[in-house]
Amino acid sequence: MAARFMLIPCAVACAAMLLITACSSDSAVYNATHGAIADDGATYGSGPDNTKPYPQSEPVNLNGVSGAQVKYEPLSRGGNKNYTVLGKNYQVWRDCNSYLEIGTASWYGPGFHGNKTSNGEVYDQKGYSAAHKNLPLPSYLKVTNLDNGKAVIVRVNDRGPFHGQRIIDLSEGAAKAIDMTGKGTATVKLEYIDVRQGNTIANLAHTVLSGQGIGSISSVDSRGDKIGDFIKELQSGNKPSAAATIAAGVAAVSIASDIADKAQTQNYSVSYAGSTALEDTSSVSSAAAYSSAQSVPAASGTAGISSSTAAGAAGATAYVQIFTTSDQKRAAKVQADYRSNTSYPIIVAAEEGLFRVRIGPVPESDLQRVLLDMKNQGFKDAFIKR
Repeated sequence: MAARFMLIPCAVACAAMLLITACSSDSAVYNATHGAIADDGATYGSGPDNTKPYPQSEPVNLNGVSGAQVKYEPLSRGGNKNYTVLGKNYQVWRDCNSYLEIGTASWYGPGFHGNKTSNGEVYDQKGYSAAHKNLPLPSYLKVTNLDNGKAVIVRVNDRGPFHGQRIIDLSEGAAKAIDMTGKGTATVKLEYIDVRQGNTIANLAHTVLSGQGIGSISSVDSRGDKIGDFIKELQSGNKPSAAATIAAGVAAVSIASDIADKAQTQNYSVSYAGSTALEDTSSVSSAAAYSSAQSVPAASGTAGISSSTAAGAAGATAYVQIFTTSDQKRAAKVQADYRSNTSYPIIVAAEEGLFRVRIGPVPESDLQRVLLDMKNQGFKDAFIKR
């Protein structure tokens, strides 16, 4: 194991530094993903002894999320054996392909910059990396700060944190990306990114503009090949031909139309931005109209948009989040009470036991006005969610 955690004094020093830099109490979030007991007697979530990853219930949405560039990598030669730190035994989840956890994140920076990580790499505090107790090295995670909705992709290449009940230690670069360096800690949601050979992401939500896991789009059907070819050309720095651009646009509109038709026919919840939209889907067929107005259309994110609003919100991908609760009925009441207070749709997104009331999608040109309007209506903690 690397110098950071091989010797007890190093681990103690790490804990001391975190104690100094953390500006809030370290209250662990115990729920189904962290601390619950599985049928086989193992404990769900990261930690010592007999633990196992809590499985994801929905695909990971990387649309608009930046950070580490996801790519397939074999397991590192170092850092992937079970180990002991401070008298506690830790198992490495070598065969992990699905993992979700909610808990406290911390970050580490200058004191370790330039040192070796647990898999033998040189730690870059400005990069997008992370330390985790159990995940195989390297692994990729989407980390979402539940206090502000900001997310980042990190590459796990180190072990830790070994202070309290914290579930991940982020590099300074990753921590800054989700705006948690000032506070020191944050409540986060970790979602495993299951990248396979060929750089495909097995559990990727089918969002055309994700910018990650292009190969997995082809699972939609041959239409995905046209979209994938178009995006590959862009990423290689080439200018796609007019024919390729048109083919990709037509394919994306067709996929969006299929999704919309299926949703309206079955009258059930549809996926948007990695969440489940729980409200009225009577006008979801406008997804195709919304998509066709964009140069490279999105195939999701349009639940509850009326035809008139879709035309006005073309290209919009942002929302204003106004309320979060664990009570679905309470969320529905807020949605109903304030539906007439805005010209944009109000949706309720279900994410791992929480219900988030959001307004949108809202065009960039109107975001600040809508945000201020909702703050004036009493939602002081409202924020923009992209």
